[in-house]
Amino acid sequence: MNCRDVQDIADSFLREELRTQTNRDILMHLGTCGSCRAEIDGRRRLRGALRAAFNGSSDLQPPMGFEARLRNQLRNASLEAPAVSAFPWLGVAAGIALAAALAGGIFLNRSMAPAEALARDAIGDHWYCALKFRLIRRPVPLEDAAKRFDSAFRVLLNVPPDDVSMPGGPARVVDRHSCGYGGRRFGHVVIQYRGRVVSLLVTARADEPGGAAPHVIGRPLNGLSVVSVNGSRHAVLLVSDLGRTELTELSESVSLPLAQRLEDPGPDRSAPVAWLIADPVASRGRLVD
Repeated sequence: MNCRDVQDIADSFLREELRTQTNRDILMHLGTCGSCRAEIDGRRRLRGALRAAFNGSSDLQPPMGFEARLRNQLRNASLEAPAVSAFPWLGVAAGIALAAALAGGIFLNRSMAPAEALARDAIGDHWYCALKFRLIRRPVPLEDAAKRFDSAFRVLLNVPPDDVSMPGGPARVVDRHSCGYGGRRFGHVVIQYRGRVVSLLVTARADEPGGAAPHVIGRPLNGLSVVSVNGSRHAVLLVSDLGRTELTELSESVSLPLAQRLEDPGPDRSAPVAWLIADPVASRGRLVD
């Protein structure tokens, strides 16, 4: 097993999803490769910090009285379940199924898992691609990525423009490509603003929460914040160690126009478009700690 193999399945290794023999192969490689050991350790710390940040967020905790309601539902289900002497465990199984359905419904409605996964992958891509230049997967030119993965990536060929005027000075694009992290495919535009590196990321939307206004996902992690704007098909994210107010202002001038373009790409996604500046009062979203 080589370094590329380890990097491709590192997240599955940390989630303990691999077979015993594959785990042994990875551990043997880690015993002789300091670079991969450092990468695995960095990912483990990142996952732990993200988990702690989301567990510590009051907005993402179960609603008041959830445990009591769940116990009542389980008790009622147990009483109502038909008695089958040959299979006494059926009542317990029904209770477990009901508990899983209730818990799954509540937490999916609150979008804990998708938000955590989106923030984790966005920060990971920014860290390994824009900051460390140690890509998990080889970058793909946007035109090739538009043909192979998602035609929306073609919009990033000229949106945002190379220079965006901001109150804190120009935001300049230094690179455009497509890359992947954590099983998610991104269109990636690297921006320099106020001496900081900012990643503008576009990815297909699954069930991430949000809407057509910038909102911060979770708490800052190791000094990095994620601001998201969601369209009907794609999420547009900014990741940086900028202050959240500065990052949200940049999102209003960069992410919102991009999200609007992705919603209505027109007959030619690569055609030049007028740059739209969002009204900061009308478009400002709620900041979620």
